[in-house]
Amino acid sequence: MFIRPKKPEQEPHVRHTLAELGYEFDLDSGDLVSKTTGEVYTYDQPGKDKKRCKEVYASLVQAASREVYSIITANGSGLGMQPIAVPDANQPHCTIYATRGALSKKHLVVLVTGHGNFAAVWGWNVLVKCGLNKGSVVQYIRECEKRGFGVVLLNPNENIVAPDGVSETFNSYSGRSIPIRGSETPNEHVGYVWSHIIRDSVAQSVAFVLHGSAGTAGVDLLKYDFARFTAKVVCIAFVDSIHSTFMLTSGAITWLGRCARQWEPTTSTATTTGDVGGAGSSSGTAAVFSDRLGCAVVEVANDSEFRELTTALCMDELLDYVESSFRHGPLTGIPESRPDDDSDGLGHDHDLGSGAHGLDDVQFINNTYKIKPSGKDGYVGWE
Repeated sequence: MFIRPKKPEQEPHVRHTLAELGYEFDLDSGDLVSKTTGEVYTYDQPGKDKKRCKEVYASLVQAASREVYSIITANGSGLGMQPIAVPDANQPHCTIYATRGALSKKHLVVLVTGHGNFAAVWGWNVLVKCGLNKGSVVQYIRECEKRGFGVVLLNPNENIVAPDGVSETFNSYSGRSIPIRGSETPNEHVGYVWSHIIRDSVAQSVAFVLHGSAGTAGVDLLKYDFARFTAKVVCIAFVDSIHSTFMLTSGAITWLGRCARQWEPTTSTATTTGDVGGAGSSSGTAAVFSDRLGCAVVEVANDSEFRELTTALCMDELLDYVESSFRHGPLTGIPESRPDDDSDGLGHDHDLGSGAHGLDDVQFINNTYKIKPSGKDGYVGWE
């Protein structure tokens, strides 16, 4: 007789806080420091072998990432962001964060982090090794508030809920879990928040800052909700994005060429040449146009070992670009697909070339009206 072996009981998932591990963030310098000695954390610690150094680092990664949530929501930090449950607090959910009155501000900046990271972290390695100001969204939020922008921080990677009700990423948890409705994948999360919260908000103009794999989610919005997206969004600022123009209409390619820009790292201290101009261009910024990305590319000198550091290095220039785009307002007058659309279906528009130049009928206008939502969204995951 065959006896099915009993499945082992799942070990409880332990989440250590940063304080329990003996560390904290210095809110003035942003450094991760020891609570007892005040010394800044370093990966190679005296008296510890490589294996132990790796174990300490691994334990700090998640604890430090979760600590950023406490910092951005604390009133004492000067940020005091408000948590918003998605889809709602009465079912398995993740949390997004908004500055006070963000959705009623005239100008709204939406921050979206890349693959695998918790919502407020550009890169786990940069956060732990380089500190809060370079590895998290904290400096972006502070600078946006100085400029009078509202900020919404999305949470694309917390797609599941553990048995104890805490939302997790697939990188942070591997046990039994429940998927979060509307946020089963990062792109579905961004689509859900756009269509349920941001699209019909009072904010007149919206700018997206998309890091890494989050760039594909922004392009999905442009692809599946073109008219309403372009009526409200003034620009997309990509950082080291992996998106492409594959399967985009000529209108979407044109909009990207005029209203998007990519910042990506280079080990060379020399910048590229060939200013592409376009809507909301940073004054004096040297850039080249990328057919694959569909937008101008600005190279950021980054000689460090961390690609994720690029987001911090380009912050001032990127937000200058966003602010300039807000002054122009949304770009309207671009048909999604022209009657004589010569796109080959692979994102290549033979009539418009790069899509960055030569549309005399395109005008910049102030977005003073509200698009009425239609009965059906193009993206299958939206309601």
